[in-house]
Amino acid sequence: MELDKEKAGKKLKDILDRMNDTDALALHEYYKLYKKEIPFFKRSWAAAWLFMHYDGKDVSKLKSNISAASDEANETNETNEKSTLIVIPENESKRLFISVGKNRRLFPREIISLLMTNTSTAREDIGIIRILDNYSFVQVRDTKADEIIEKLSGFRFRGRNLTINYAKPKTAETDAE
Repeated sequence: MELDKEKAGKKLKDILDRMNDTDALALHEYYKLYKKEIPFFKRSWAAAWLFMHYDGKDVSKLKSNISAASDEANETNETNEKSTLIVIPENESKRLFISVGKNRRLFPREIISLLMTNTSTAREDIGIIRILDNYSFVQVRDTKADEIIEKLSGFRFRGRNLTINYAKPKTAETDAE
């Protein structure tokens, strides 16, 4: 089953038109719930899934096509760092806390550059990056974690000395928030 981009584009336009004609207060309530229940980094994916469902695509039939396309894209984009999301298994990774966040206008590409430039860390050793207002979390391969902490703790970045250490494990209280 192939995606008809022209037809899907028309449906997206229809969604935007209908959205503009919707009661703003009701839409705002859905918007708040969406933001509360769906983590920031998954919101675009959730919206894409909802659109796919709205477009009437049978997910089970798409799985084999998506898997094949994903394999092909990974082969094609192996050298393109920006388009590849690196997923490191939990048992091979550590999560690091970095004392800089959105308030310093930080983006994932800058964290990647910081790690690769100042340590022997390769792009494949850097996984999921989560940037919050005042600090960030970075998943790195466990073999690189100690080197990153050693070389970048106290490193001057964006006008402040960085604090980098192992992130505290998530607790039930943190997950509930």
